[in-house]
Amino acid sequence: MELWRIASFLYLVLGALSLDTEWWKYGTIYQILLRSFQDSDGDGIGDIKGLMSRLDYLVEIGIDTVYIMPFYLASGVDTGYDIINYKKIDPDYGTMEDFEELMREMKSRGLRCITDLVINHTSHEHEWFQKSIKGIAPFKDYYVWVDPKGYDHNYNPIPPNNWFSIFVMRSDGTAWTWNDQRNQFYLHQANIQQPDLNLRNQLVKDEISDIMMFWLGKGVSGFRVDAPMIFMEDDQLRDNLPLSPEATVFTMFSECERTFNHPDTFKYLHELNVFLGQYDQVNARPIQTLMLGETYGPIPNIVKYYGTKESPAFHVPLNFLLTGLVKFQNAQELNDFLHTWLDAVPKDMPSNWALGNHDQGRVANHVGVEYSAIMLTLGTLLPGTCSLHYGEEIGMGQNNLVRKVDKYNRLFHRTPMHWDDTANAGFTTATEAWLPVHPSYWNINVKSQKNTPNSMLNFFKDLMGLRKTDTIKHGGLKFYIISEWVLAFSRTYKETIYIAMMNLGTELEPIKWTGIKNIPEALTLAASSPNSLYKKGFKMETKSAQYFLRPHSVLILTSDSVITPKPESGNASSSDGSTNQQQQQHSDINIICLRIYKGLPSLKYLPDE
Repeated sequence: MELWRIASFLYLVLGALSLDTEWWKYGTIYQILLRSFQDSDGDGIGDIKGLMSRLDYLVEIGIDTVYIMPFYLASGVDTGYDIINYKKIDPDYGTMEDFEELMREMKSRGLRCITDLVINHTSHEHEWFQKSIKGIAPFKDYYVWVDPKGYDHNYNPIPPNNWFSIFVMRSDGTAWTWNDQRNQFYLHQANIQQPDLNLRNQLVKDEISDIMMFWLGKGVSGFRVDAPMIFMEDDQLRDNLPLSPEATVFTMFSECERTFNHPDTFKYLHELNVFLGQYDQVNARPIQTLMLGETYGPIPNIVKYYGTKESPAFHVPLNFLLTGLVKFQNAQELNDFLHTWLDAVPKDMPSNWALGNHDQGRVANHVGVEYSAIMLTLGTLLPGTCSLHYGEEIGMGQNNLVRKVDKYNRLFHRTPMHWDDTANAGFTTATEAWLPVHPSYWNINVKSQKNTPNSMLNFFKDLMGLRKTDTIKHGGLKFYIISEWVLAFSRTYKETIYIAMMNLGTELEPIKWTGIKNIPEALTLAASSPNSLYKKGFKMETKSAQYFLRPHSVLILTSDSVITPKPESGNASSSDGSTNQQQQQHSDINIICLRIYKGLPSLKYLPDE
């Protein structure tokens, strides 16, 4: 134990500071379900080669890190989170040779890959579990096995306590299943087919370390750690208190103190953190291996997963606060909402913003397609790591028709990516995809939005371009409550300022520069949401003119002159004339908006946009 503490101390003091961490502190993590991203062989299931064919698209839209959901050999109960073999590729997705080629292709494009580390449980078909049932060494105690509390009048074994599966959440969904061969209960906080590993067993920990080294050797840059909040449970097997009547899947993480967020979990996460740091040092890796954590619940619980300075845990405990955003919050409410997280993040630790995932639903369904632009702005331009689910950049929605084949309501936001308006959205050449494509694919797809300058995709690309600037990476942050429904924030670095103006309401709102000190006399529009009145490159006079925000629209303004569109060489007069024409057109729009805002009839129709 003393040697472990010394090694931990030496790593913290001597090792971590020399490794590159900026790749994830300021990076964007794009989550992909291989099964739904791109099918390469016409079987209706996405695969590794399909992803390879779309790497250039990811580079084009500004992604730097790809998080690939489980692709290991699995039993098919829970979309890959029921692993049979951690070191084999499920044949649905390809071969190990395909994966190795994928790593080479990603590296050549400057893309990094992180994969899922699913270590709370395995599949019941895993070799470890089958041998554990039989009591074969060393697998006998690889899982959590417990004797019955007693027997009922029919001599049926009684579970040891009232713990329940997170998929069922109530007393009728016990987390314990009896095994006749072993003559004991095994714990499964997820499905009955997903027995929990015994993470207090050093042999199991050694297996996990070996799995991580295997995939690091294949070229991955980190891991998204699945379900850490249920890693360890009360070793005295005491009952949880009954859930409150209003309990939800999120509040239960704080209500069930015997089964969630156990102190031993944080000790183990620190061990993993130190192990990966030592691996980086021993192998002279130029970057720090990322530990990304799937965390839910009240903010104080999530923040604990950063660990402490002396005992760090996750580099990034995912913050899904934005998925709880309701679109009718006014400026003050949203300001307070965002500060609940920003003020809670430990000093010197990076913030992060998760725009949904495979369990949280689609942004467009949470708040509407137009409001999605506000969500993308917050996730990409506020300080910290940004993570998003595939398809959020085009405003994809979830297909509720999938519910009829989805027992746990976990598949309807995992439907195939919309690439174009052909059959099955260009995802597959098969007659049917593995899940139905959302009916909106005919107009919400990559191809159509690429060709539409003022689209959600092109707005996202502009945001990603800004995200890579020093101002967004390192700049100071300040919020401004412009009016009841308009919230703004600025990012300032050296001589450059970016100002995001967001209309949270349902009415046309005038732009005011309330409280923004030392604002330049003119600002250039660096990006604008698809529903904005003004287009990228438009100049706003902050001292004299009046401008407006449409409902749920976003404007990103900057003092940085490099954003200003430049005329093509040899055609300056024509370009200048076009710019003047655009400015005049927007002047006409402002006059109309001002009259509408004051309740006066408009003098003319809006010009074509």
